[in-house]
Amino acid sequence: MVNKLLNFIKHLNRQRNLKVKPLKLAIKLYLLNRKKKVRSLLTPQDYSSVAILMNDQGIGDAIVTSYLIESLRKNAFKVFVVVEKRIAFLFDEFISVDGIIFYDRKKKTELIKEYLGNTEIDVVIDLVDKGPNSVRRSQIIKALNPLHTIGFNQEKYKLYDTSIDYHDYTSHISKRSQKVLDLMNIKVDRVSYYLNIPPCNEKAVNDFLKPYKSLGKKIIIFNPFGSNSARSFSNSQIEIILSFLSQYSNFITIVVGEPDKISNIKSTNNIIINQMASFFCTVALVKHSDFVITVDTSIVHLASHYDKKMVCVYNNRMIDNKFINNFVWGPNYANAIQVFTDENVNTGLGDLISNFDINIMLKQLENELHKL
Repeated sequence: MVNKLLNFIKHLNRQRNLKVKPLKLAIKLYLLNRKKKVRSLLTPQDYSSVAILMNDQGIGDAIVTSYLIESLRKNAFKVFVVVEKRIAFLFDEFISVDGIIFYDRKKKTELIKEYLGNTEIDVVIDLVDKGPNSVRRSQIIKALNPLHTIGFNQEKYKLYDTSIDYHDYTSHISKRSQKVLDLMNIKVDRVSYYLNIPPCNEKAVNDFLKPYKSLGKKIIIFNPFGSNSARSFSNSQIEIILSFLSQYSNFITIVVGEPDKISNIKSTNNIIINQMASFFCTVALVKHSDFVITVDTSIVHLASHYDKKMVCVYNNRMIDNKFINNFVWGPNYANAIQVFTDENVNTGLGDLISNFDINIMLKQLENELHKL
């Protein structure tokens, strides 16, 4: 009886928090925006430095944003990125920038002010709509104190001087960067990512693949795990896929992913578990592969960059209850084949890929591998 009462009280508290949270968010955003009375006019010809908010974002976001970063740098802008330490390594060499501004959630904006010193930021670009992280992003904008801030669907908030009205729920995420470039009067012929594999990682992968390629083997990269369990194959699905791939004697399949996730997968005939821990080695493996199989969008974007034949599984995830992940974060190039789950639960996590009928995948693989 006592346990039932406690569980009921916990349930009531959760429901209360769900209702109160949006109100708290609205109040905090109001307080952050109230001191700014007038929005500045956008004058791109007067700007020389740009900061792009990349905190709260991951590897896939960084790869796609490399298009915006390089386009700005080619047009004489100094580009800084605001990042947390977990993805800062990407901007040392892999994605070229003019400066990294660290954001620490515990220290909030203290590190930003310390890093900036006498550096002035003319324009801040926030590619994300209003959401649960908006307070944090607004605090960062205030700390950067730019001449002008560009955002998306932020017309209510004066911290954003220019708010791009954007409701293309099925358009690829790179279209947001294109919208920003249009505002900055920068014309780009095509969307292209700009990535630089460190030479030591490129060499390590070339040395690793050389014995197999000398025998005429083609290379398949298999990435079975996404960023969460909903977007990952189950152990039994992985076993079935690898058993299927092992039958192809003219192919070597290399399983890639986070070391702690793939370490329990066993190497078998024509199957290798990647032992190179560096993410940049995974990038090089994709670059030098002949075919890619993945459930993770960061690998999708790498395959897109190197124009690799690919089969990728998408799980009908909905972003902010409106943006369709299958399209927004899709591969966006002709050599990719998307396979979709069919539960269509329409949630933020999407369908469980572990429930996906793996035979659909195997038929698609059989068709494609025979073409190579």
